[in-house]
Amino acid sequence: MAGNEKEVVQFLFDNMNRISLGHLGLVSSIGAPSSNDGYNNISSSKDLLLVSTEDSGKKADIYINGNGVSLKQSGASFPFNRLQRANLVNVFNNIGFSNPEKKLERIDREVDNFHHGKIANRSRPWRNLFSEEDFYGLVKFLMTEGSPNLGHSTHPAHYILEAPKTILSENNIQVYSFQEYFEKYKENFFFSIRRQWIGQSSDSEHRRAIGLAKKSENQKWVYKTIGGQPNISKKTGKRWRDDVDEKDRRTVYLIFVEKT
Repeated sequence: MAGNEKEVVQFLFDNMNRISLGHLGLVSSIGAPSSNDGYNNISSSKDLLLVSTEDSGKKADIYINGNGVSLKQSGASFPFNRLQRANLVNVFNNIGFSNPEKKLERIDREVDNFHHGKIANRSRPWRNLFSEEDFYGLVKFLMTEGSPNLGHSTHPAHYILEAPKTILSENNIQVYSFQEYFEKYKENFFFSIRRQWIGQSSDSEHRRAIGLAKKSENQKWVYKTIGGQPNISKKTGKRWRDDVDEKDRRTVYLIFVEKT
């Protein structure tokens, strides 16, 4: 989620038929993806409540002039969050990668090396793991076409709209095809190794780690040894839960696609 979606949609709505955007032309209609493969026109301020960016199955956050558009905030971001090992081979196969198991082995080595302190930086250069053609296909799928759990989206994104968080204007909103977006930022993309822990104080992260660890395909990214430390919970003032014995704590890894 970009973080500035509601501000962008409000700005576009307030300036309909007054601003023109690259690839899209004069903004004459805005729509919110519906529960099927269509969309609902936004014709009043109340309709802005129809816009939701919480559904990972919808790659288009909004429709502009009938085109599905993914909204991204300018600057550093995570084009895709929480990619788990259990989904990777299926994703690679769906995209048409050759030797998907071999590619997964490379990622396994990076995760293992990070966990054991052999590499310090969790943000790994994608060129260590993929050819440019393969990485392009992977990021295109994750950003504009589908999701690892749900497959191809009924609301694909035809364009990517990038805008700052505040002080929006026609001049600082950019619209890209995916190819344009990738070419502009490909040296800023990284495969970011992220961890969470079974037993950490955060309820949501603890539960997510438990869910991930239950899947047999994720086991190579689940460690009995503790790598790093979770943040201290603002709610409890502790790093670790009292109801999980120290011997039952686990470090569980995920991959984020990061743009710096």
